[in-house]
Order: sequence, then C-alpha cells, then structure tokens
Amino acid sequence: MGGAAYDAPVDDRAAAESLIAAGRRLGARGLISAGEGNLSVRLDTDRLLMTPTGLRKDELGFDDLVVVWPDHPDREARSSSGHGPSSDLAIHLAVHAMRPEIGAVAHAHLPASMSLTLAGEIPDPGALPETAFHLPRLPFLAFGEMGSQELAERIAAALAIPPDGAGPAAAAVLLERHGAVAVGRDPAHAVNRLELVEVLCRTWRDALLIRAARAAVGIVDAPMTPGPSEGR
Repeated sequence: MGGAAYDAPVDDRAAAESLIAAGRRLGARGLISAGEGNLSVRLDTDRLLMTPTGLRKDELGFDDLVVVWPDHPDREARSSSGHGPSSDLAIHLAVHAMRPEIGAVAHAHLPASMSLTLAGEIPDPGALPETAFHLPRLPFLAFGEMGSQELAERIAAALAIPPDGAGPAAAAVLLERHGAVAVGRDPAHAVNRLELVEVLCRTWRDALLIRAARAAVGIVDAPMTPGPSEGR
C-alpha cells in the first residue's frame, strides 16, 4: 500500500547537488567503497534522478547522474558521461512506486550491518534511544540476489505503509549481508537513516565483543561500593 502521490517538483539542479552531496557523505563516513551504494531522488511525478553504475558515489559530477522514467522502461537512461543507472535500479523503482510520497531512496553496503547479519545477529532498534525514536521498525530481509526483481519487491513490501493504520511505516530495512535501504524526504534525510542503522549495528557488535571478552576472562560484575570520598 503506497502513500499519497509526491506532487512537489524539485529543481533538477538542486536535486543533482543533493545526490552528489549524499554520495560524498557516504564515502566520508566510510559507509561505501569502490562502486558500492546507490541513491535516487524524485524530480517530479514522471522522473527520477539516479546515481550511475560502475562509478564511486563519492566522486560523482553532474554529468554522471542518470534521469530515469519509471513509466517508460524502454526509454534509454544514460548519463551525459555515458553511464547507465545503478544495477540496483529495480530496488529504487519498486520503492518509489510503493511509497510515492517519499523524495529519495538510499542504499549502502554498511560494514557493521553486513558483519552482524553474516554472523546471524539482527539488532533491535529499540536498544538505543535514537533508533527507537527515529527507526522504531527496522525489518530484516533474508539474502536476495543483488539487482533482482525478487529482492526489490521484498524491500518495497517491507517499506510499505501498514494497512489500517497498524503502526508507522518503516523508514529503513536491513538486508542480510547486503547493507540497508532507507527512504527520506531528500537524499540527506535518507542517508541520515542509513547512518543510524550503522550506529545501531556498530553498537550492537561492540556490546557483543565486550560481553564475550568479559566472559573469556571471567569478569563478574561486583556490587557498587562507595569510593574514598563517598559514603561519609
């Protein structure tokens, strides 16, 4: 079930600047490497602007971005520099179709999230106050073939608005061994949510490591006792 149609056209130049800035931010935070990650922003009801395939998303220029027409799949989508859209195009098309009220979609291979899910750990967003507030629902999806329509449809379904007002829609989804996908009103907002997912996963991973280390050396929590200047 989708939301209301997105009817606020965005200036194309501003949209391009927002995508480029979001890609640089993902790189600066160490959340992408090589050609990983992809972002899209809705230009208007007919067009999306996307990052290209095969290029670093933290080194993009205006000529590298690709305009995509979701309702015209046979129309060639290629950037001025000659690059096609992301190989995860199906994810963006499916999510924008499911949630036409959102402005942007961001996907990154978040390192801590991949390590946790590779180990079979699924973090609870309720464990941290920030994620409990901003990402109260964080669906987890089993591994799917990258770029496949099957995975795209599962991601879109996980981000759908629940029927009959049964709670808020998820703003991000955790993918087994494949990072996360987040939505937002613009690319910066979507990347904010990816960062929160990664903070949750790093914290969860570190807590597991600390607990394992304490158990390994036989540390047992002792009752709190007053210090030298306390209890007087």
